[in-house]
Amino acid sequence: MKEFPTPAESRDRKDKKVNEKKQTNKKDRIKNIAIVFLVIMLLLTFFSNTIMNYSLPEVSTAYAQSGNVTAKVRGTGTVETAEDYDVKVTENHVVGSVKIKVGDEVSADQVLFELDGTGTTDESALKEAQDTLDSLELDYSKALLAAAPNYALDNLDIKSAREELSDAVANQTKAAARASLVEQQAAAQKKVNDLQADVDYIQAQIDSVSGNSVSKYNKKLKEKKKALADANATLAQITSDLEGTPTVDDANAAVREKQKALDTLILTLANKQTDDKVTQGQAALDLKASKKKVDDQREVVEKLKNGGQESEIKAKNAGVVKSVNCIAGDTVTPDSALASIAVTGNGYSVSFSVTKEQAKLVKAGQEAEIQNVWGTDMKATLDSIKADVDNPDKNKILTFKITGDDVTVGQSLSLSVGEKSSQYDVIVPNSAIREDNNGKFVLVVNVKSSPLGNRYVLSRADVEVLASDDTNSAVSGGLFGYEYVVTNSTKPLEAGMKVRLADQ
Repeated sequence: MKEFPTPAESRDRKDKKVNEKKQTNKKDRIKNIAIVFLVIMLLLTFFSNTIMNYSLPEVSTAYAQSGNVTAKVRGTGTVETAEDYDVKVTENHVVGSVKIKVGDEVSADQVLFELDGTGTTDESALKEAQDTLDSLELDYSKALLAAAPNYALDNLDIKSAREELSDAVANQTKAAARASLVEQQAAAQKKVNDLQADVDYIQAQIDSVSGNSVSKYNKKLKEKKKALADANATLAQITSDLEGTPTVDDANAAVREKQKALDTLILTLANKQTDDKVTQGQAALDLKASKKKVDDQREVVEKLKNGGQESEIKAKNAGVVKSVNCIAGDTVTPDSALASIAVTGNGYSVSFSVTKEQAKLVKAGQEAEIQNVWGTDMKATLDSIKADVDNPDKNKILTFKITGDDVTVGQSLSLSVGEKSSQYDVIVPNSAIREDNNGKFVLVVNVKSSPLGNRYVLSRADVEVLASDDTNSAVSGGLFGYEYVVTNSTKPLEAGMKVRLADQ
């Protein structure tokens, strides 16, 4: 017989189904909410990542690789003559007429100025001029007799330091044998102790016996005492040698100290010689200027001795007029220059300053390209490489000899000089080279993976520029030849920054 549930059981079952349905609906809602939340988070992450990427600096890159670089040194200078001179009078005059203007070519003895009046020379003026000449000649003689730099004491100090270093190195060898001496000392001390014990034993036996036995023991005692004396002598010698032998640490420290002292003396001498070269170069220029003053003053004295009358001023040497400093009617004195003449016939030159690194890329005798003049027979040849007196520690002056019929004093020439193309292991675009107080460097793009894609982070690689041309530079140092380096960016950059690539 089928049983039917009671009303109470029916209600319980109904309530149970209702509760189960509510719980299922609740779980479904939670699940749906979770799914929606995750979707929203993914979308927000995606968009925030996209926004962040677009806020990063955009960079252009190039691949560091092997290649050819044509090392060229470039610069611009003004064409000059080998020598200039000022046109002066020997006494006060009024300028009657000016026969020249800037840029004129003049020949030797050509009249440059006509003068009014016969001058005002007297005995006092002659004496004053002679005194000035005497003073100038004395100064010139002193400059000629100036002693060359003497490095004898410096060389003696270096020799002494080398000898001390040699002694320190010898002590290193002695120190290496110290362990062996310690072992020898211990062995010698043991032998002495053993022999002393034998002597003591034999002496005790002698004291306890009589008769013929005493003679036998005395013989043995004599032998042992002799052996003991020899052992003590050996021990003393080893101990003496050990006392004069430094430890390995002390010996090494002494070598380092002596080497440092020697290096300091050598560096000091090198710096002194470098400074003296600059000083000597300037001294040579000063000597030349002093000689010119003497010659000019002699002319003044001779003219005063001859009456001091001047009616015209002529050119001493052929040249080109660089400046005219007076007009007709001006009163001129011996202290003033009426004009400046650039001497021709001794050649022309162009000079400009470069870094010491650039100077290493060229050598005297190389022909340079003239880059801003065409259709001319002008040629430029590197004549000399000298220290730049304005910045001798970092720069050099390149002086080029200029030849040709079209050379003009004051003309600006842009020159390029250097060796032929060479192969290098690592080259980068010139735009990749950066520089700060710590030297030259490039910024390398490093790739880091993440769940949302690659990230690009910059790192610094210090480099030395070996050679450069118009496009690329050969470098050594922090690059191996397979890195991507930054060539351009939309914002200032530094190592550690995140960036985005221009083609991303």
